[in-house]
Amino acid sequence: MDNKNIYEKFDWSALQESHLKEKISKVIEMIPDDVKSIVDIGCGNGVITNVLGLQYRVTGVDRSEHALRMVKTEKLNASADHIPLPDHSFDMGFSSELFEHLKDDVLQGAIREINRLSKKYIFITVPNDENPDKLSIQCPECKYTYNSPNHLRSFKPTDFHRLFPEHKIISTFTFGTRVRYYNSHLLTIKKRISPPRSWIPNYWMPENKRQTICPKCEHKFVNRYQFNPIATFMDIFNVIVSPKKPYWLFVLMEKK
Repeated sequence: MDNKNIYEKFDWSALQESHLKEKISKVIEMIPDDVKSIVDIGCGNGVITNVLGLQYRVTGVDRSEHALRMVKTEKLNASADHIPLPDHSFDMGFSSELFEHLKDDVLQGAIREINRLSKKYIFITVPNDENPDKLSIQCPECKYTYNSPNHLRSFKPTDFHRLFPEHKIISTFTFGTRVRYYNSHLLTIKKRISPPRSWIPNYWMPENKRQTICPKCEHKFVNRYQFNPIATFMDIFNVIVSPKKPYWLFVLMEKK
């Protein structure tokens, strides 16, 4: 969600601790014993931050003033690529489901900042080898095509060697509900020969979750599903060729 106006309009109250209970438990399980302080970058409404705050000294950082109202720990309203906090002021830099939303320049800035603030560890969670085009929507107003949850990139474990060369990976694994992504070649064909309202299958996004805001022109609309026989054939074929895999990728790193 790069557009700040859209980010502020997000319904933060809809994201509850109960939705992420198993994930939060796994995050806490992975945190090294010598960690006492954590900076949570892109903390959102604090659904993870607040639980971490029960055991650690935590500062939540987010650019949404609305989201930060729900954060119960120390908090700071700032962008991930510019955080006015002292160097090496936390044992661990943590970020959950943030990196996939960031444009290239902001991502590089966020990596710089989490490196700068961390004394020893960096802990990142992101979608696991996701194909962002899976949930493609085309705005009927400006024709801009975007990913429904505004995911801009995909990550594999090997990407973190490149992104954090001064760190070594000490633990990485996949976790969560097993989901099916879309074969990239099939999806390319599907998007070329079927209408945009047929791109996201009904079983992937029910009607009550199809309200969206275009990140380019901010047009708000409901992306209702339209049956198309070619798109449906592609969806069925994708079930055959694309196995399911756990949704989240966890990567814990330590400074070399």
